[in-house]
Amino acid sequence: MPTQNPHRTVGLCTSTKVYNTLTELKQLEGHRAAKLVSLLAQHLVSQGLLSDHEVMQMLDQVVD
Repeated sequence: MPTQNPHRTVGLCTSTKVYNTLTELKQLEGHRAAKLVSLLAQHLVSQGLLSDHEVMQMLDQVVD
């Protein structure tokens, strides 16, 4: 399991925090990336910036 919280390092820009968190442990990369994308999609839908229908269309493209 993770030994650090790389996203909590003071002074890092957002992109570096995200990258470091996703790549901290090789065995969790896929899970963390999928979780981040799902949380981001949910947030965009709840903010009205993306519709559930648009998310479904993107998911259809992923599995095709």
